[in-house]
Amino acid sequence: MKRILLSAVSVAAIALLSVVAFDQPSETTQAASPQQTESLSVADFSGDSHAEQIQNAINAASNNEIKTVFVPAGDYYISSTLTLKENVKLQFAHNARLVIYGNQDVLNVERNASVDGAYIAIDDTKFQSNVFSFDGANKYYNSWHRSTFENINIVNWTGNNQGTGIELYSHGAGHEISYLHFENIKMAGLHTGIHLQADPAEGGYSWVNANSFDHITIDDTVRGIWSESSITIPNEVSGNSFTNLQIQLSAATKSALHVTGEFNAFSGVIWDTHMVNDPSSLIHLTKNSQETELDMRGNIEVLDQGSRNQY
Repeated sequence: MKRILLSAVSVAAIALLSVVAFDQPSETTQAASPQQTESLSVADFSGDSHAEQIQNAINAASNNEIKTVFVPAGDYYISSTLTLKENVKLQFAHNARLVIYGNQDVLNVERNASVDGAYIAIDDTKFQSNVFSFDGANKYYNSWHRSTFENINIVNWTGNNQGTGIELYSHGAGHEISYLHFENIKMAGLHTGIHLQADPAEGGYSWVNANSFDHITIDDTVRGIWSESSITIPNEVSGNSFTNLQIQLSAATKSALHVTGEFNAFSGVIWDTHMVNDPSSLIHLTKNSQETELDMRGNIEVLDQGSRNQY
């Protein structure tokens, strides 16, 4: 075997060259930031209003290989509905806010779309609509879609407890809302935190099934989580999972959980039942509920009119 001997000088030279080589900025580190290269910034679009400016950016991403729209810091005054197009992600800077005026849904969300970091403040006493609206006609049904909504604050700071934070509504044959994921969402001052509804559909089924909600805080709402459906098909709200719930009651609260459908699960804490005039029906497992799993801590009573519910 041939042996190669390196002198101390040679070894030192090689080490020095290695350090110099690694210390030089590469093309990657000299390139634009990820926000510049991997997203379209709302700041680069114009419009007659903030809503039009944001919508123009969303529309551009919908027809672009870059599918993320970045909302820079600042307040954006919104008085018309935004539509988050299929396959587009809306990414907010930490100190960006949508301030809502008027009475219209804030964001209609199509399938395989995502939102991260939104702060949405309602500043109009006339507002009675939905902040996030999901229409089952869009058929959100593929488990591999990137339908994720996280790190979101929704607050009605007018003090009138109006509006709905998240609305999932299937109302026609073949309508489906499934496999959406919501995480780290805080809602305060609304009428309803989360509303899930599946209506009877002539000639077919409608579903709001298999959605997951984790680390959800609902504070000072008239209704916390409210579902409306039959027990099972043809119109069902079933198999939805709510984990790490924090429900803070107030004098305005009438209901914390109103449950229909089967195999829905709820775990978390309900705070300060003494603030409610009638706590006996704060948790209502309706006659259209079945096989509900309930693990809610707090000084609470359960009105159970369903079948085989567990708590």
